[in-house]
Amino acid sequence: MTAATYQDPRVLRNRTAVHAAALQLLADEGVSGLSIERLAEQSGVSRSTIYRNWPDVRALVLTAFDDLVHTMTAERAPSGDFAVDLMAYLRDYARRLNDPSYAAVIIAIIEWGWRDKDFAAEHGRIFDDTRSRAAGILRGAAAQGRVRADLDIGQGVEQIVAPFLYRRLVLRHLITAHDVEALHGRLVQALQP
Repeated sequence: MTAATYQDPRVLRNRTAVHAAALQLLADEGVSGLSIERLAEQSGVSRSTIYRNWPDVRALVLTAFDDLVHTMTAERAPSGDFAVDLMAYLRDYARRLNDPSYAAVIIAIIEWGWRDKDFAAEHGRIFDDTRSRAAGILRGAAAQGRVRADLDIGQGVEQIVAPFLYRRLVLRHLITAHDVEALHGRLVQALQP
């Protein structure tokens, strides 16, 4: 193990505990429940450690959410087949959105963005839709000529993610296997040349 790959176990434990506490507080209490004091209480990590390592609660939340997305995402190497990769993404996305804690954190982050322009700007920089896994699938398909040549990647990502966000966060319905199949069929038909 080189010095570059070694990570102090205490640092990793603290990071894991504070990230989990931040996401749990957001899911349970929303933005109003998020404070350094509550983070310390929930995580078991001292306030001074939290202040020293995470002086910006906004950045902490966004990093914790990014870690959550990557932890919950079933990473698969792209197959190179647009329809197969899209189906894998939609199944994974539906599974994440069906998790009540995940959905609650998304709602809290959206609310925070409405109330705090700085948070919204930071969120926009970190979670640019053209950097998402869905965008990667579309870019790969575009390079192979498997999606329309005139497709705007950002708009394509919106077509992929918006229906499930609406169903889960607005209507509060779980996303079923039938929903995944139906959206997949519509997207393949709409996006392929």
